[in-house]
Amino acid sequence: MAFSDIGILLGDVSLFEIEHFTKNSMKAQESILKKILRRNKNCELGKKYNFKDINSIEDYQNNVPLSTYDDYVPYVERMINNRENNLMFSGPNIRYCSSSGSVGKPKILPKGIKDLWNMQCIGFSCTVATSAHYLKKYKNKKMPAQMGPLVLILTGHPLEDGKMCNGAAQIPLTYLKAITPFFCTSPNSLLYPEHEELIDTSYLQLRFALENRKVSYIGSLVITLVTTMFDYLKENWEMLCDDIEKGIINPDIKITPDLKAEYSKKFKPNPERAAELRKEFEKGFDDPIAPRIWPKLTWAYGMVGSNLKVYVEKLRKYIGDDVPIHGMGFAAAEGFFAMATKLDSHDGVLLPHCLFFEFLPVDDDADDPDEEVKPLLINQLEIGKKYEIVVSNFSGLYRYRMEDVVKVTGMHNNTPTIEFLYRRNLGMNLANEKTTTEMVDLAAKQTAEAMGNEFVGHSLYADYSTNPPRYCMLAEPVRPVSEDDRQKYIDILDEKFKEFNEKYFKYRRWGMINRPEVLFLKEKTYWDYKEYLRSQGRVLNQIKPVTIINSEERCEFFFSHVSTDTELPYKPKSMK
Repeated sequence: MAFSDIGILLGDVSLFEIEHFTKNSMKAQESILKKILRRNKNCELGKKYNFKDINSIEDYQNNVPLSTYDDYVPYVERMINNRENNLMFSGPNIRYCSSSGSVGKPKILPKGIKDLWNMQCIGFSCTVATSAHYLKKYKNKKMPAQMGPLVLILTGHPLEDGKMCNGAAQIPLTYLKAITPFFCTSPNSLLYPEHEELIDTSYLQLRFALENRKVSYIGSLVITLVTTMFDYLKENWEMLCDDIEKGIINPDIKITPDLKAEYSKKFKPNPERAAELRKEFEKGFDDPIAPRIWPKLTWAYGMVGSNLKVYVEKLRKYIGDDVPIHGMGFAAAEGFFAMATKLDSHDGVLLPHCLFFEFLPVDDDADDPDEEVKPLLINQLEIGKKYEIVVSNFSGLYRYRMEDVVKVTGMHNNTPTIEFLYRRNLGMNLANEKTTTEMVDLAAKQTAEAMGNEFVGHSLYADYSTNPPRYCMLAEPVRPVSEDDRQKYIDILDEKFKEFNEKYFKYRRWGMINRPEVLFLKEKTYWDYKEYLRSQGRVLNQIKPVTIINSEERCEFFFSHVSTDTELPYKPKSMK
């Protein structure tokens, strides 16, 4: 039996559970909450909130307050530093998950066996099973033996208590290390490197994938990584073909000595495959390249959402419209929230048997929820409305505010389907790295301080005109800045973003985000903008700093006030 068949079998079990529990989501929610409370009633937090005396959802909401990450930090630190158990939940902590957090430091959350089991079963197998059923129903194809590039790096690091810490989405594959060679073109030494910062992963992943004619899927944890791989291929196909023909590792490629020795033995001269590839690449990339170089390619996967649609559209130019994409659903360090039950979709059905959910309504004209409104339950949601998710899990989070805002897109059986929209306090999200306004403000402040020239104001713009995209900061300095110093500002800003956002640091290294740009504004720009808003009827005390340039009105105003003599990523109408 092929490993893909095993994945389909396990996925069918999870899909059966999803079908069963989504038919009566409130019954599933009542059951999961009782299990969470019963299992954790004797831990420190369980005793604090008297879990043993809570007998209903209403009791739970009345006795346990809404919480944020700061409420759990003391307990997490005791677990890491003192190796204490039974603090947030009963039983041993198996490992930790890192989640996008505040400036400079990701959130660290413990994971118990129950939540890990859900992530493993759903995260690994449901994607394969759903895709297999789609291929059989709509393409009249059997899922082929799975072999393809996993465009990702599965790294983790031990904390002080010796337990490993990974990103949540990495965990299912982390436990499959023994069998990944059977379905992945890259060797384990590339998937699980000791020093990822010392290797050119894009080159090496493509070297292994391009030589394999039997590639049947392309996958990653986030769809942006797949798009970036093809961008790299488009720019470097000649070098890759030359190296495949000669069986060498390009001398200009960054690689550790031990991996170079290992891979030099694997790569043999392959002029026949190089000629096949070169023939297709020389035709150009106007027609989808992936099916031409991998005729057996049948599907792709990676997390998507409304914030990543631009990357899906770009990926389509490389893989074509006939290769379906599974969006994998919605997962984070806090748990697995929703699973995509169909392909080529940006949404997924909530999993009422995995977590207990509550929802804070967000008005259409607002970014944040009304905190005076009582959180809603899963059966009270409305299609088309926005909500902030509140979760309770088996690993010690109780009525935990995710700060993720989702939109209800429809219903699957009697359970809502949701689409991820954005993260509260999120400034920008070029490549799913989640750069918050807090990070933007601090990066701007420290950049200005390092150059000894304060900013009167600063604003960030997402520039998709470059490949890969980049951040463009527009700032009004107290004193004029020379072009040489402007380049120094850019370098410092880049380093500050890397320092404050772990994912930005990785994605810059992986080539998913470009070097930022800094443009300086004319004197009194922010004063003029305030006066402009006042002329439009805005009350002075309602005018907030413009940290993000995210509307045509703001683009027109601020880019028309740029004093830097360079090509602009956005050209105001007055300059066209």
